[in-house]
Amino acid sequence: METPYRADNLTQMPLEHYMGRLHQADASEIASRLGLTWDGKGFTLQVLGRDKHINFPDCDDEHWSDRWRILFGRYLLEGKKPAPMTGFLTYREMPWGETYNEKFNQRCILRLAGTYGYKINKFKAICEAMGAVSVPGSAVGYEFEFLPGLFVRFLVWEGDDEFQPTAQILFSDNFPDAFAAEDRVVVCEYILGEMKLAGAAL
Repeated sequence: METPYRADNLTQMPLEHYMGRLHQADASEIASRLGLTWDGKGFTLQVLGRDKHINFPDCDDEHWSDRWRILFGRYLLEGKKPAPMTGFLTYREMPWGETYNEKFNQRCILRLAGTYGYKINKFKAICEAMGAVSVPGSAVGYEFEFLPGLFVRFLVWEGDDEFQPTAQILFSDNFPDAFAAEDRVVVCEYILGEMKLAGAAL
């Protein structure tokens, strides 16, 4: 589904643009393409292991910002049911990743490292509270299932007096089936936002 992608698609273009497209979309076509059930009012997505009912065509949730409405609205409009994954890729390795890698690094990688690189125990506690699965390796890593069959791995190398903390984020290689390059940035921001909320509750 990957096509050339404008950097302002999720920041400058108005929410009304995507809501207008959703109001013209066919719910049965969306259900068939994504393997979802249409209940006459909307769709239920399993996001990070929890059911979220998305009203259609307004694509709203009382806790969602406009950015999340656009993210999931675009998924309903343009995504497709992902093929089985065969491995993991960095953001740069996926379609259009080279073009937007610097933005991804600034908004996601550095944020992950800066937030949890000196708070590894908090990182572990949050990930485990959210149901993420520990990933073995040199980093402290956890795997989130963002949507069924779509996985994101957050890896953090702890900082100390000598070295700054570092991080990496990996995506299951079927992610481009469902989310375009800019959307993959926002997916990680969504997870980071949910982690912040989970951390506040611990």
